Amino acid sequence: MQGLIYALKYFYYYKVLGGNKGMSVKEVNIEFNSQCNLRCQFCSLDHFKPKHVISAEILEKLLLGFINDKRYSSVKRLNLYNGGEVLLHPKRMEMLAILKKYKDLAKQKGRHFPEIHMLTNGILLREKLSEEIIALDVIDLLGISFDGGTPEAFEEMRTNAKWDIFYNNVKAFDRIRKEQNNSVKMSAISCIPGDKSRSLKWMHPQFQEVYKLLDWYELRRLHNWAGDIEEFKVPQKKHKIGCSLLMEQMVLLPNGDVTICCNDLNSKAVIGNILETDFMDIYKCEERVRFLKLHLQGKKDQIPLCKNCETF
Repeated sequence: MQGLIYALKYFYYYKVLGGNKGMSVKEVNIEFNSQCNLRCQFCSLDHFKPKHVISAEILEKLLLGFINDKRYSSVKRLNLYNGGEVLLHPKRMEMLAILKKYKDLAKQKGRHFPEIHMLTNGILLREKLSEEIIALDVIDLLGISFDGGTPEAFEEMRTNAKWDIFYNNVKAFDRIRKEQNNSVKMSAISCIPGDKSRSLKWMHPQFQEVYKLLDWYELRRLHNWAGDIEEFKVPQKKHKIGCSLLMEQMVLLPNGDVTICCNDLNSKAVIGNILETDFMDIYKCEERVRFLKLHLQGKKDQIPLCKNCETF
């Protein structure tokens, strides 16, 4: 039943609204930095690709739209993540200060500004940095990325990560937000090995402690949504038509390129660059509409990025 409802929604979106008419992007991922300090077993990120960090020019090119263009009012959330670790940006606080400037400016002008969610693996989230981020009062939610259920599994799955560092950093962030009476929330989506139940009962006491600090969390089976790592593939849902990410999401990469969804960690489906074309015009471009049509026709295998994807 759920699959049928989803298919009808996609059919209505593409056929009735014309694919690129009347609907608009609801969620934008902003990748501050294209590299990561970890080497997670199930991650598709190509660590040999060119390394980029976002500039103030590119970030402001996007954010100006929320002040000057009513089309941007459709965006409900800015996600500060994609393939790279956000806190690796050498000027991370400067980039966050730019976001704060536009968030405040939108409020002054009575304009809509989306929620800001930041995702980090937590290894670089030291106490001093947590104090700076919370004091700036720019992010609405901090997502922390961790998996495994035990310190040993965590470090095995997330190569280069150390449980004690992560554990102490997360506890410090939670303590500081409470001390400063800051409204920032905390969340996590975690992968659980297939031989364990999706519950906290069997987990290490420190894992249980971290989950209890969070405002919400979700436990998922260990997977690779992009479908390009055979060991971590999950069965595709053949009954579904279309893709909610393609309908409602886009990603701004550090060099200004724009791609169609958060599964594109290696720039396989870039459809424009914000330095050359307005972000909302990129959303409505012919290439993206062609992708929509292929999904409607059940031909997603003709799109290299979507061929093995198991998200939709």
